[in-house]
Amino acid sequence: MPVEPIPCAPGEGGTPGTCACAPSIASAPLCRDDGTTVLLVIRSECATCGSPAADPAVVGWIDPATGTYTPGAAPADAGPCTLGCSCSPSITTAPLCRADGTTILVVVRSDCADCDTQAPDPVVVGWVNPLTGMFMPGPAPADAGPCTTDCIDTVCRQRCDDTDGDGVADATYSELWCIKADGTATLVLTYQDDPSVPYTPTSPVDCTYDCPQSETVMLCDDSGPFLRRYTFLAGTASYEDVAIDGQTPHVVTGTVGACSGSGGPARDACCAPSITSTALCRADGTTVLLVVRSGCADCGSTPANPVIAGWLDTAGVFTAGPPPADAEPCTAGCVDTVCRQLCDDTDGDGVADAAYSELWCIKPDGSASLLLTYQDDPSVPYTPVAPVACTLGYADTETVTLCDASGPFLRRFTWVNGAVTYDDVALDGQTPHVINGTVGVCTGDGGSPATPCAEQTTPAATLGLCLADGTPIAVVVTRDCDGTLTQDGWLNLATGAYAAGDPPAGTTACGDSRSIQVSGTFCDVDPATGDVLGLVLVEYSYAADGSIASVRLVDATTGTTYTPQGEVTTCPAGIAQPERDLVQLCDVAADGTSTPFVRDFARDEHGTITGHSDYRLDGTPYTPAGTVGVCASPPEPCRNSSSLLLCDLPTDGAPAPTVTDTPGGPYYPYTTGVATPGAQALWDGGTLNLPAAAGPQPGTGGTVRTAAAVIQAPRPACDAGTAHVKVQVDVTQLGPDAGCRATGFLGLYNGPGDANRVALALAPPDTPVGWAGTLTAEADVPAADLAAGHIVVVVAFDAYDDSGATCPPPRHTAWQLSAFTATTVYDQTGCARQFLRNVITDCETGAVTAVTDTTLDGQPYTVTGQAGQCTAVGGGACCPEQPCPAQNVIEVCRCDDTDGDGLPEVGYVEILGADCTGALTSLGTYTEDLAAPYTPVSPVDCSTLDDTAGAPPAFGVQAHRVELTGGGTWTADSWPTLQSVTAVAHSGTGRITTGDGSSTLHQGEAATWSIARDDDARLIGPLAITPDTGTVTITFTTGVQL
Repeated sequence: MPVEPIPCAPGEGGTPGTCACAPSIASAPLCRDDGTTVLLVIRSECATCGSPAADPAVVGWIDPATGTYTPGAAPADAGPCTLGCSCSPSITTAPLCRADGTTILVVVRSDCADCDTQAPDPVVVGWVNPLTGMFMPGPAPADAGPCTTDCIDTVCRQRCDDTDGDGVADATYSELWCIKADGTATLVLTYQDDPSVPYTPTSPVDCTYDCPQSETVMLCDDSGPFLRRYTFLAGTASYEDVAIDGQTPHVVTGTVGACSGSGGPARDACCAPSITSTALCRADGTTVLLVVRSGCADCGSTPANPVIAGWLDTAGVFTAGPPPADAEPCTAGCVDTVCRQLCDDTDGDGVADAAYSELWCIKPDGSASLLLTYQDDPSVPYTPVAPVACTLGYADTETVTLCDASGPFLRRFTWVNGAVTYDDVALDGQTPHVINGTVGVCTGDGGSPATPCAEQTTPAATLGLCLADGTPIAVVVTRDCDGTLTQDGWLNLATGAYAAGDPPAGTTACGDSRSIQVSGTFCDVDPATGDVLGLVLVEYSYAADGSIASVRLVDATTGTTYTPQGEVTTCPAGIAQPERDLVQLCDVAADGTSTPFVRDFARDEHGTITGHSDYRLDGTPYTPAGTVGVCASPPEPCRNSSSLLLCDLPTDGAPAPTVTDTPGGPYYPYTTGVATPGAQALWDGGTLNLPAAAGPQPGTGGTVRTAAAVIQAPRPACDAGTAHVKVQVDVTQLGPDAGCRATGFLGLYNGPGDANRVALALAPPDTPVGWAGTLTAEADVPAADLAAGHIVVVVAFDAYDDSGATCPPPRHTAWQLSAFTATTVYDQTGCARQFLRNVITDCETGAVTAVTDTTLDGQPYTVTGQAGQCTAVGGGACCPEQPCPAQNVIEVCRCDDTDGDGLPEVGYVEILGADCTGALTSLGTYTEDLAAPYTPVSPVDCSTLDDTAGAPPAFGVQAHRVELTGGGTWTADSWPTLQSVTAVAHSGTGRITTGDGSSTLHQGEAATWSIARDDDARLIGPLAITPDTGTVTITFTTGVQL
């Protein structure tokens, strides 16, 4: 029931009274002579009801810097902070832009004024060149003006264009929008790759699926910062204003503008110098910040001109004084860089043993300066010991394209012994070029520095070619603005000489040099007798221009220089280079041991064998000791196979869930609920205590302590769409009172509120003190919701219950929760995949020789989960048994009549499957090696022979099948011409007895025996098959004469 709070009377008795108070306290700042501030503490004590209150009194003061409180009066030198008069001139800078594009900083200053005197208007005292740090007193230059428009921010958007009218985007471009203080957005620039080249879209289309693009900027008005969210849709910009939380609508108050930083309250007793900085670049490419400062001044005095206080490096280290001597404006940089690989002699032997790189800066005036020397890491400088040439002593060169007023030209840099020079030539690489006007990087229309060119006109050298004598060359090609390549000439890399036109004849890849080439085989013939005196090769050596420089005769058999004895000419018919033949043979010893070796036969030019040499297979010499002959093929072993139908059972269906604490309010939305801090300890398996409450929540008759957590578990690769979630928690009622009616619960939710509760476990009604038990809640939930973290566990237990007459007086109950567990299991019905496990055994020893897994159609299969027995879906007394697929696979050899003569010409294999009842079903026909499907033209009996050819008596195979139940037994001895037999156990087990003993035929297992060779007459026992707890089918074949 509702409770009305009554204040306690003064004193320690705790008796309810009618009047009480807390002393009123306030503080006021005072300033001391040294400029520090103290807080004066003033307090007004309580008074008896109806009596006048005492006057406020100073009880002490606080040092705000340390937080120390000192009772008593304030220090003697403390007084109002407005006493005294001192100030520093206020100074600020504003950027202006000059006509040449450079920027200056205008310095505006407001001088100090005596107390009670109006401060003078701010004035421009001078301007600072940020590139040099030089301060110039007086007004700004006449050509200085505002650098920007009234944009407070800019937004860049990527758009798409349909240039061919097919309605599909085939080009992209960018729009630069100006965001103004009044919320409007103005299109400033439209371009593609280069902002300096305007672009006019043909037919703008959406790049995405008609989704508006948005951009958010922070602005400020009189009430402080807020967010302005711009939306661009179909080329139109709109905006809305929201608070910093991104949701609450914001109403603009006062003037909107860009936000600027705000400092603390100003004090007359101190000043901070005005400071600014600008970036400069050093010769090594690093950047420093030049610091310019304007110092404080006494009231009424003229401030000194701003000065350069020092500079900051990239590490943040401040150095007082002027900037480094090599610091200069960053805009005066390199128009290109060239990286050179050089070699170093570190041990003084005159031979290069280390490589390093130099990075050179090419400046617009044509000069080149060394920026960096390094090896592998450019951040680690390298100092060469004794630089030496990496190649054949020629100078290193590099060519870049530059432009002046007359167009593009080539500047060829040459490095010799660390010194760099250059010469300017026309694009033909030869004609000297005289500079006309300013030199710069070529941009735009084929050479003019004014307009960018889509592709720079840049010569390039292709390497890897050599003259006929092996001299390396480089072919120079140039790509123009349209991307067209033109071959200009070639460069001799050994001498540096350039030649226009194509390389000379005989030029080829350096790895395929024609400096020396060998022709075919010739013969040295006696002109009188016609006898061949020797075999000769002709070796040609080529000069640099591709012509033959010399010819040498080489003995074809020894490789040495050959001296002719007769006439060198083409060989007579039948004369060829001696040949050698290799063949593998076997050396068979008296005990039958066979040793393979290689015999190398030698032949003369007439093909006659003149001898041989013997080697082991590893190439070492070998001498046969037994009988040498052709190696015999090893006999094909006899093998039996059996196939077992198994299932690949998934193993990822019961993942360990994660349980993460979450606010319980959405799931227990009642005003009596109070969230319990630190509940993650319970979800992690620890203990959580819920203390009893002293009273109800405001406006209610009770207090309920709650906790909640999100349950999430990763989803397996396959499931049936549902998952089972189970949670448990141990609960103990600690008192001090017994509970009243429903006292608490453990619940599972799939969304906020009771309507989405899917499981509930209640503590006993009127739970007595000392009760302990385990609450369990479980439910099936959508698999997607569990994987997405939508399932929530909630605990809620009474801490205070005032139910009036139902359970007088009010009940106070505390609880202890512990041993929380959560398990999740995804339903993976139908996820198991059937496969066949084929076991190959030796016919004679019974040893397993191979185990392979295949799909039901014979394709290789790899188990991804756990192999186990397949479980049929359905069955039992209430439901009809489900169809049973093929449990075993049998391969049967078939023959095909492809030409219509009634005789077999092609053999193929038919795959038969035996189901749960033993019925056979064809699963397909394949080639004999099972490599591909085969479609028979006209299947015929493989034993069909042509009677007109006097064929011997024909023999065939008779198919048989029996089904055994109860105590029946099948034996092989009853069938004298038995050739094959397959036993399959259905709905139970069977018993097999062979010469090796008795064994179990498991449910679903198939065991097969058959003859393996054509000369095997029959399959013999002992072999007996008897059903045990189920039915066994026997499928067998016997030989018959046709």
